[in-house]
Amino acid sequence: MKLSNFRDLHDVFAPIQKGKLFRSDAPLHFEQNDWDELYELGIRFIIDFRSELEIKEDGYQCDSRFVHYNWCALMPETGINDFYFPRLVTKQSTKEEIFSLSSFIRKGYQVIPFSNTAFQNCFQLMQECQDGILFHCGSGKDRTGIFTALVLSLFGCERDIIFKDYLFSNESVKTHLMPILYQSDYSQEIKDTLAYVCSVHEELLQSSFDAIFARYASMDDYFNTEYSFDCEKLIRKYIP
Repeated sequence: MKLSNFRDLHDVFAPIQKGKLFRSDAPLHFEQNDWDELYELGIRFIIDFRSELEIKEDGYQCDSRFVHYNWCALMPETGINDFYFPRLVTKQSTKEEIFSLSSFIRKGYQVIPFSNTAFQNCFQLMQECQDGILFHCGSGKDRTGIFTALVLSLFGCERDIIFKDYLFSNESVKTHLMPILYQSDYSQEIKDTLAYVCSVHEELLQSSFDAIFARYASMDDYFNTEYSFDCEKLIRKYIP
């Protein structure tokens, strides 16, 4: 299957029912056998957290057996409306310019957890459906990483496991992005800088949790205020 950052959340946190919640990168360049593999896993819903611009640049035709939703997890009203910053980088870009271009990703980690319609929709779907759900963004590491961390937190997963799963996305960066990057004709400094800003780092996800606890006394308060669902009922559904 042509996914580099795919996993069942059961394999991350065993109490979660197997075959119900999956995270991945975007299913680009899929062939029939790839869709067949997803279907055989019990997945029936596919959620795309990317923006319309990202989908226009890197779209895919979802197999008709799946219910497919495009729920953008970015926050245009806060200036966070595009995570595809690498296309703005040129051979003349400096290290400082690349860090500046990618700064909205760092800001995104602090605003995406709040008033996020895509996340609200996804939690609502989790309440209502009985089949497997796959959610993804582009590389499946930032927006998908934040949402996964929230889901795992709701289900009582230990923080060290949450961060371990989040950082595991760097394996995908290493095996799929870096070989392409290092074959490019950018200078070595630019290659190294791009590799760094395209990776995930513990302090990024920590900034999401810090932002939550700056507003709320606990994760329970956060979920009860940000999302209109019965937390205990949802937990019992996925951790019977």
